[in-house]
Amino acid sequence: GKMVQKHVLKADFRYGLETGSREGEYIVVSMASYAARYPTIVPALKSLLLQTRKPHKIIVWLDEDTEENQPTSQMKKLEEYGVEFRFTADDLRPHKKYFYAMREFPEACVITVDDDLVYSEDMIASLMKYHKKYPDAVCARRVHQMAFDEENHLKPYQEWEYEYRVEGEPSHMLFATGGGGTLYPPGCLPEDAFDIRNIKRFCQNADDIWLKVMELLAHKKVVWVKNKYVMPLEIAHSQGLALNTGNVLEGHNDMYLERLMEVWADILDTLGVDHKI
Repeated sequence: GKMVQKHVLKADFRYGLETGSREGEYIVVSMASYAARYPTIVPALKSLLLQTRKPHKIIVWLDEDTEENQPTSQMKKLEEYGVEFRFTADDLRPHKKYFYAMREFPEACVITVDDDLVYSEDMIASLMKYHKKYPDAVCARRVHQMAFDEENHLKPYQEWEYEYRVEGEPSHMLFATGGGGTLYPPGCLPEDAFDIRNIKRFCQNADDIWLKVMELLAHKKVVWVKNKYVMPLEIAHSQGLALNTGNVLEGHNDMYLERLMEVWADILDTLGVDHKI
């Protein structure tokens, strides 16, 4: 982890996009950010510019176009290397990271990443390798395994098997967590996933939970992409924990899941479970 960060900070900037019209998949790397995170975003973006497999786009979705949300000069410098900054207006919070890219590039593999992590240079290559093998699956470098009790009820999120690392086939029981780098194949989410009203009503701060429910609705499985550091190195002083702590420790994830399972009861058949948490 530390080595990766050192390497990224020392490396020269390189143009980060695929420039040839190479046949094959169109790859869009998609990240969400907001002004409070700008101080730590540059190393994260730089690590995306150094990938061995180049994407066709690297887009950072920002909040609305106001003075305080303008990218810093350090961020703007990255535009010449291929990074795009785009403003949004829907207040989708963490959902920005997948929503707009999937809408604009329905034929693309969309790879979601976080704005406060430094990625090893094989991140995209590893995701594409698994995508080739399992073209229908969501491919994720960091997953949890959902856990059930003897009565087949879903256990609380905190009792799931964290950072599951067993190589295997794609499964409905694996839960992709945003951070490590996650590849969504073209068209893998149902139309329901893009209902802004419902996102805000049910799950505004928990994109991972929303995405999992939508994957189940579309009968899509998740596969763990083998890698050494399932959680890339967090950039010092980032505020990455804010949303996460509330969601996990205060049981918000369970509340979100329970709510969504009532609305989309079909997903329980996909999981083969009863819906009490």
